[in-house]
Amino acid sequence: MTAKTATTVRERLTELFVSLSKTAVIVLKSIPVFVWLLPIILSVIIWAITKTPMGWMTEKPVQEIVAPVVIGMTAVLVLAVHRWVGARFSLLLACFVWALFFRELHFWGTNNGFYIALVAITIWGWLSRNQINEFLQCRVIRFFLSGAFLIYLLSKIVDRGYLAFLPDFAVWRHNLEETLETCGHLLVFALVVMTLRVATLKIATSGKQQDQG
Repeated sequence: MTAKTATTVRERLTELFVSLSKTAVIVLKSIPVFVWLLPIILSVIIWAITKTPMGWMTEKPVQEIVAPVVIGMTAVLVLAVHRWVGARFSLLLACFVWALFFRELHFWGTNNGFYIALVAITIWGWLSRNQINEFLQCRVIRFFLSGAFLIYLLSKIVDRGYLAFLPDFAVWRHNLEETLETCGHLLVFALVVMTLRVATLKIATSGKQQDQG
């Protein structure tokens, strides 16, 4: 590799990093304050439920049944939605949901495989940003998408023991982490439904414009 080629590669990598950084800042700024608070609010609610007779709902054995069922239903639904919508956003969403589904099954390699898939989907989404922008412009889609990611992030932070200083952490480690993950799955389910809704409205609007034309 010549010095000129090496310089060109470095310049392109620098441009790519700057572009990704700017996009990340824009995405973070687009997340409403309420969404940042959502994982904390849910955590308080879940913790409060554990102190009631309904606390069994948050226990790990229960959630290990509920979570796969929820994400499994979402995985089936997202295939039907993508078949109907046929957009790049629905394809990316389907890949994300199925990566989550396989991770939930706890097969060998699915945990690390999920993170690899997540990085690939993120890069693919960034490269396809012009094609998926019409969906991301929908405030509700941004709410469900960012909310799910933040909930998953908090559940992983709890699972790794980074909040071990909290009192009664055993409850947080098992009940909260598992129930938060299920809440994230529910938001993803809602995201899939909203994707269908947005696509349906778009088709209806296009049909009306053609009729008027």
